[in-house]
Amino acid sequence: MNIVICDDEKSTCDMLTFSVKQYEEKHNVKINLQIFYRGDSLIEYLFSNEKIDILFLDIELPGNNGIEIGKCIRERLKNEQMFLIYISSHEQYAMELFQNRPLDFWVKPIEKQRIWEKLDYIFNMTEKSQVFFEYKNKGSLLRIPYKNILYFQSNGRKIEIITTYGREHFYGKLDNVEKKIPRDFFIRIHKSYIINDLYVARYDYERIVMTNHDVLSISKKYRVMVRHQILEKEEFL
Repeated sequence: MNIVICDDEKSTCDMLTFSVKQYEEKHNVKINLQIFYRGDSLIEYLFSNEKIDILFLDIELPGNNGIEIGKCIRERLKNEQMFLIYISSHEQYAMELFQNRPLDFWVKPIEKQRIWEKLDYIFNMTEKSQVFFEYKNKGSLLRIPYKNILYFQSNGRKIEIITTYGREHFYGKLDNVEKKIPRDFFIRIHKSYIINDLYVARYDYERIVMTNHDVLSISKKYRVMVRHQILEKEEFL
């Protein structure tokens, strides 16, 4: 797991580093850690094609600020896989951050327990996202990594799989798909749609906009549940 910390306060970087290293030792996992104190240095690193799995990103930075960096990650680099966790001494950035689809937003000071809980969540999700969704089409068994699936759409008996690289399809029932897929990041929003919430660009009470700009309706039956699941992961809203 490649983790980057970018914060202009050395004390915050030291605290995060200590907590991450403790987690690495305690859980016997391999973590590669990089630290940056300026936004422009991080931007340069991002464009060097170095892979980052988790980015702890301060908002108030010299050079490029955290909001600009997040926009660069999502829009210029087209990277939706990186887990982005914003850090700030202030709370007023919530709506500005949502467009960059962060996993979380922490107000300083940050407790070790919160860091460990989020690392647990990410490692668990990463492990599950390596699992393939298997389906049959024309007698062939096919597989797609869950992490590449934006959403499933049902059109009668035909199930379309909208992925990061295009569309696939097979014949079956969406109810059966729902039983197979990991429920901690796939959400049923309609009798015809199951979405991967990692690819939600915007949420409204009656609709969801995905990162590929597809607009999907949320049926009345699912609105309360969807609101709870989406906003539970966006506690800062």
